[in-house]
Amino acid sequence: MISTSLCKQHHFGIKSTDRINQAVENPGQKSLRGTWNQIKTAAENVKSKKKETKDKEKFEKRIMEELLKMFNDSEFFYYSEDFDLTTSLQRQHSPDYQHDAALWQRADTRFFWNKHMLAELIDLDDPLAAHWILPVIQGYVQMETCLMDFEEDKTAADMSSSGEFSLPSGPKLDPLSYNISIVSRRSCHRAGTRSRMRGINSDGACANYVETEQIIEFSPHIVSFVQVRGSIPVFWSQSGFKYRPPPRLDRGEFTSVSSSSIQCLTAVSFA
Repeated sequence: MISTSLCKQHHFGIKSTDRINQAVENPGQKSLRGTWNQIKTAAENVKSKKKETKDKEKFEKRIMEELLKMFNDSEFFYYSEDFDLTTSLQRQHSPDYQHDAALWQRADTRFFWNKHMLAELIDLDDPLAAHWILPVIQGYVQMETCLMDFEEDKTAADMSSSGEFSLPSGPKLDPLSYNISIVSRRSCHRAGTRSRMRGINSDGACANYVETEQIIEFSPHIVSFVQVRGSIPVFWSQSGFKYRPPPRLDRGEFTSVSSSSIQCLTAVSFA
């Protein structure tokens, strides 16, 4: 006949006093268990840091892809490496304009759309970084060279039929050329869709403010005409997306008048 006994280590019926005795009798095993727990905790921390780094890299990659998509797929962002597109010719010929400064330093911040993206380079205040700080505007730019051709065989009757300008018969004149440019600059302050962004803010920035400049160059002469437009310069809004939602004044009459004067004075002094 074989005699058996309960295993004190694995059997559920082991007494609690025996468990305590086992812990006291095996201090090395307890120390080993504590070391193993520390290793597991450290490994979990490393995994979490790796995960955070990986998530950050994914986030930065997504932002970069969105920026590239925004600038490459859109036809309304423009820049120039040697000409200030953010500033009209009149302001460029004013005494306060710094011609010797870097391009980004003399740019008009109202139309400097990527200034926030370049903030780290700007904060360096390093002349070597100026090459990489290139202002980008949102709007429209087109430049064309036009030709005025005076043909001596054209008469007044021909002008009415063809629609082209000509001089009476006489000595032949050489064709004259001139350059015409159109630059529209959209302000980066309070920009948005027309149904969502209305009126002005407390700083006098008008919603969807656009400055359009027409430049005609007929050497050695050059002329410029600036036209501005934007939302009605008062504190107002429209709720909903109905075809004709009623406008609503958000503040008092005095506040709207005083703030709109800021925008009007800005337009008059710069245009």
